[in-house]
Parts: sequence; C-alpha cells; structure tokens
Amino acid sequence: MNDAQKLWQQQAQSDHNLFVRLRGLGVHECHLLHYLQMATEKLSKAYFWRSGKAPPKNHTGFIRFLKALLDRRPAELARVAKALGFGQSKDLNRWTAAVQSLAYSLQNMAPAEARTGPNPEYPWPHEAPVHCPATHSFALWKAMSDTGQGRKLLEFIDRAIR
Repeated sequence: MNDAQKLWQQQAQSDHNLFVRLRGLGVHECHLLHYLQMATEKLSKAYFWRSGKAPPKNHTGFIRFLKALLDRRPAELARVAKALGFGQSKDLNRWTAAVQSLAYSLQNMAPAEARTGPNPEYPWPHEAPVHCPATHSFALWKAMSDTGQGRKLLEFIDRAIR
C-alpha cells in the first residue's frame, strides 16, 4: 500500500468507526447513511490510488471499486473473495451483480449525486425544501438494515475497510 492509499484508508476507517458507533446509539438514519457513504467513497479512493495517480475527484467510486475487485487473475480473485467473506470467487461475482443497485444508491447519497432527491446532509429540494434528512425515513437504510443483501453489503464494507 502506498502512502496515499494509507491516508485514504485511515480516513475510511475513521468514518466507518463513527458509523458503527452512531449505529449503536440509534441516531437518525441520515447520519448513518452519511458516514457509510463517506467511508465507501474513501475506501474506493484508497483502492484506486494504487496506480499512483489521483482518482477522479467525485463521489462515484464505489461501483467502480466493486467492479475492479472482479478484474483479477483467478488465484488473486479467489484470495480476495475469501478475505471478504465469500467461499469462492464465483460467489463474490454473483453477489456483486446482485448488490449493484444498493451500492449505486449508497454512492448517490452524496448531495452532489442526489441532485434534488433524498440525501443525508441537506433539506431538499434545494430551491424549495420540503424534506429534512433528520426526519426522513430512507428506503436505502431500510434495505441496508432489513434485507439479507443489505446486511451482506454492510458486512462486506466492514471487512473491506478493516
């Protein structure tokens, strides 16, 4: 891991640790989604810094990260799959395809990506706010916490960051 990767990984771990603590306190969903989205964004940037070049300065790296994990030689993919809690590389491959929509929704929680829709930071829509994140019930959080795919994604994020 190069120096830039270490820095981004440390920040991803810090954001994720706060997510875990806040989840234990039962805070509003918006705060959980905010820190989870930030942790996955920084995890992705840590991964893409492996080339030695800065990744794009945007919030949409998580899907690219998931796809990049699969783009490996078979032996390396098997090792990665096992480290992330999958029995075989084909299990990681199938799971990645199945979880794309959740991962896409998570990366799009960033206000810059959410546009006029729900985001965990600011009331929306910007021009005429009618929703407050603190009082909003996010369908994404329900999917993350109440479905098998969502719980597996949370476990995956935890393993990938640690």
